[in-house]
Amino acid sequence: MPRELDETWRLLDDFAEAARLLQRQGDSAAELLPVICELARKVVGGDHASLTTVRAGRFTTLAATSDLPSGADQIQHDTNQGPCLDAIGTTDAIRVDDLSTDARWPAFGQLTSTRLGMHSLLLHVLPVADDAAVAVSVYAARSQAFSPEHETLLGIFGATATATLRAARHDDRAQQLERALHTSRRIGVALGILMTIRHVTLDEAWTLLSKESQDTNVKLSKLAEQVLETGDLRRPLAG
Repeated sequence: MPRELDETWRLLDDFAEAARLLQRQGDSAAELLPVICELARKVVGGDHASLTTVRAGRFTTLAATSDLPSGADQIQHDTNQGPCLDAIGTTDAIRVDDLSTDARWPAFGQLTSTRLGMHSLLLHVLPVADDAAVAVSVYAARSQAFSPEHETLLGIFGATATATLRAARHDDRAQQLERALHTSRRIGVALGILMTIRHVTLDEAWTLLSKESQDTNVKLSKLAEQVLETGDLRRPLAG
């Protein structure tokens, strides 16, 4: 299993243990937010991370690993442009290789790179409730810091974080939390098996599993169990 994937599973285990501890102590979902920020940063090897909501064009930084992401959120608010504004509401993932030259949000990119010294960004939306979404943003000082595989790693972590936050909102959150963490871990192991058996990258394994789910109308969790039981997906590679 590639080092990056193995490290992600270790971090997911750390996150699961932290989530269980917080839940046993009766803490709210808000207590999980700083943990999510720090582990998201570690999963993709970034320098800073934050969790942000946008409502009616107003930014709220829910948690951050430093003051820098709050500054980036303020720049998005002041310029009325940026990845959070575009992503939240569409559940998109966004990667920026060089903020100083990216044409999608020129004012935001220039100010973030010159004022804050950040040049790369990776963002993933967490649909924590039917009426609420949170963007996890990871920043890096160097350009070209993140790859498509980093996007997939953050997506896997984001799925765990979303399920945990959703579980924490309900009275039966302890049972839901255990279920969510267990399911996410099993999906991760299944991806590792597909990477080994089919000689594909993490991103390609995720695409295979997702496409199989769409084509067969079978949930990812069920497909993951199939891979764990049989060692592969039932359908061979096309072509």
